[in-house]
Amino acid sequence: MGRGFTLIELLVVVAIISLLMSILTPSLSRARQQAKSTVCLTRLREFMNGLTAYSNDNEFQLPPMIYDALDSESSPLHGWAEALYMDMYRDRHFSFEDDYPVQRNLGGRYELWECKQGVPQANSTGHYRVYEYSWVQGTLDHIKQRLPIIMDANPDVTDEDDLLRSDIPMEHIAGLEGEAYIDERHYGGANYCFNDGHAVRSTNLKEKLAEDWDFDPETENEDTPGYDPDLLPG
Repeated sequence: MGRGFTLIELLVVVAIISLLMSILTPSLSRARQQAKSTVCLTRLREFMNGLTAYSNDNEFQLPPMIYDALDSESSPLHGWAEALYMDMYRDRHFSFEDDYPVQRNLGGRYELWECKQGVPQANSTGHYRVYEYSWVQGTLDHIKQRLPIIMDANPDVTDEDDLLRSDIPMEHIAGLEGEAYIDERHYGGANYCFNDGHAVRSTNLKEKLAEDWDFDPETENEDTPGYDPDLLPG
């Protein structure tokens, strides 16, 4: 009869397999995150293609950032994503009864606007957020090339305290108004797209924007010309 495994040999093999798994698991997890980041970047580029087409069809203007879906004070709120979706797809069955249905991917109908690394149907601004300082410029050609146009939005917000950031106060991040900040959801970085059509992941752009909204060292953020929330398209 052949000699079988001893208990010690079996334990050694199990220990080696466990060690290999502990080494490989973080690498596999990072690979999955990188794949999701790549999908996100691809979708941001699609947004830019859609924005360019929308701009060409609408006297070079950007979509409204926020608007009343049914033109009444009590109607649901829609925004740039809904306007862009309707311009791209001409959906006859689109519902006007929910707040920001496209940006939050309600019902799983609007997958293009869903970041796979984000929180599904976040309670605030959804998966992506426009950069308001760029948006107030009104047209793509008036936006500085180094400034983002659309970026990763904040995660699920269930309490006002979630908006109080100890590292960078919300009001100092990119001049954003309301319940939004840049979410570094892609392994320590966030994804951004720009008016020349390219999209990149950055680990430090959020901090740079917090220090200088328009990348002009000659002006303080509070005194930056051209940024007025009341002038946002809508």
